[in-house]
Amino acid sequence: MQQALRRSSLVPAGFVVESAFYEADKVVITVHASSGFGLCPSCGTVSRRVHSRYWRRATDLPLSGRIVQLVVIARRFRCDAVLCGRQIFTERFSKDVLAPSARRITRLDCIVHHLGLALGGRPGGELRKTADAAGEQ
Repeated sequence: MQQALRRSSLVPAGFVVESAFYEADKVVITVHASSGFGLCPSCGTVSRRVHSRYWRRATDLPLSGRIVQLVVIARRFRCDAVLCGRQIFTERFSKDVLAPSARRITRLDCIVHHLGLALGGRPGGELRKTADAAGEQ
């Protein structure tokens, strides 16, 4: 019995797709967070005041033999708490999806980790170099 491919399974939880296109040998998917607010990492205050936006590039699992690069539009928020030492903070995503300053989505990082353990490190290291090079482009 065949199952239909759901678009929601291609993009990690918590993201909404803005655009997707092919670029040479890779698929570029632009996404943004589905939540309308951010939580200050210092004091936990909810903020809806967006200060600015920036792009984060992360590599995801391959799709039909092509490299998948997620372009995540991350937001910076203003903290409105009077006693908080932070005035501006960056949107945080679930650690199960994309850790702070990570270049790979967690599901790809998990596979690279297990390949490295199973194969003695060297083949996994080559895969890591390939994934990092794809993320830098």
